This record gives sequence, structure tokens and C-alpha cells, in this order.
Amino acid sequence: MISAVVRYQAALLLLSYRWVPPVLLYAAVMGIGVAGGDPLLSSFAWAAAAIMPVAVWLTRVAVTVEPAAARHTASAAVGPGRAHLAGLLVALTLTCLLAAICTGALAAGTNDIANRATHGVSRGEALAAGAMAQFVTILAGVAIGALTNRPVLRRAAYAVPIAALLTLAALVTPGSPAARVLKVLTDAARHDRIDLPTTQLAVTAGVFVVAIALTCRIAARVEHD
Repeated sequence: MISAVVRYQAALLLLSYRWVPPVLLYAAVMGIGVAGGDPLLSSFAWAAAAIMPVAVWLTRVAVTVEPAAARHTASAAVGPGRAHLAGLLVALTLTCLLAAICTGALAAGTNDIANRATHGVSRGEALAAGAMAQFVTILAGVAIGALTNRPVLRRAAYAVPIAALLTLAALVTPGSPAARVLKVLTDAARHDRIDLPTTQLAVTAGVFVVAIALTCRIAARVEHD
């Protein structure tokens, strides 16, 4: 039943076309920030930073696009918590799809690490690190989006600026997993060696699970009240 609600939420999101602005923004930012001769690791650092606000935006779209009457119907079918979870899964899936397309485009491009031998980082290591870094920022972005929209924050006047501030803080605060993976990639591009950001991925995944569980629990409680 939950899979049917996920498909319903995905169709609702796609047909609304509210996903177009964040996708166009992402394409524009990538087009501006990545040049053909850039090192692949530096390009992945830019991609990981760019995808995070897109994940936040798409999460907001996914959890607010459904009309109230339709939301109540979906909640009655599978429960409000699961209905909310379906929207979050759609946002996560769509953002991961964008990142996968970006990864393929960067791998097929003319970046020097992708086309010439390097001193310490193989192409496979660069691709693995870039994919993991993007997944870290995607998970962080969806978690921020989940915590700054309904049912936690219902008014856009509060939700949007708080989400923007949290996203910026996650990207620039030393020690945060998102900031750390960006530093890992940029340092690797300069020093020709890399350690895969497995620790940052594990920490972010834990935060993501807690955030999603909390918001779904709140959604279930609010709908029942």
C-alpha cells in the first residue's frame, strides 16, 4: 500500500511542475560552476554543495504540493505518518536522480582526472567519493527540508528562511558532515589523495533517519488530533 502512495505522490509532484524551478536552478548553478578542464574532484565538490539546497527545496515541494482533501484521503488509506513518509521518499528519490545524472555527465566530460592518469586518485575513487559526497548533502538537505516544513513548520514565512539558514550553516560550519565532505573533495583535488567520506555518510544517515522518523511521528499525531 505504501508503494502505491509513493507512486501517487510522485505523479502529483511531477504533474504540478513545481519541481521545475529547483531543477533549472541546479542546472544553471552546475553550468556556471563547472568547466570542462576542472578536476573531477573539484567539480564533485561543487555538485555536492549545489544539490543540497535543491534537496531542501524539492522536499518542501513534495510535502506541500498535495491539497488538504487529497492528503486526508491518503492519510486515511495508509495512515498520516506513512503518507508523509511517501512524500519525503519522493523528494529523496528525485534528488538522487538529479545527482546520478550529474555524476554521469561529469564522468563523461573532459575533466582531467577523468581522462588522464593522476598521481594518487584513480577515476573510480574519484567517482565513488563524489557520489558519496553528494549523497551526504542530499540526506542532509532532505532532513532539513523535513524539519522546516509541515507538519513541523506550517508557515512559509518561517519555514523558508529557517531552511535557508540551516542549509548555509550545514555547508559552511566546520565539523558538519556536509562541510566536511566538501573539504575532503577539495583537499583531495589539491593533494592527489582521498579518503572516502564513510564517517560523514554514516553520521548523516543517522541524522536523516531520526529527522524523518520524528517528522512522520509528528505528522501522525497532528492528523489524529
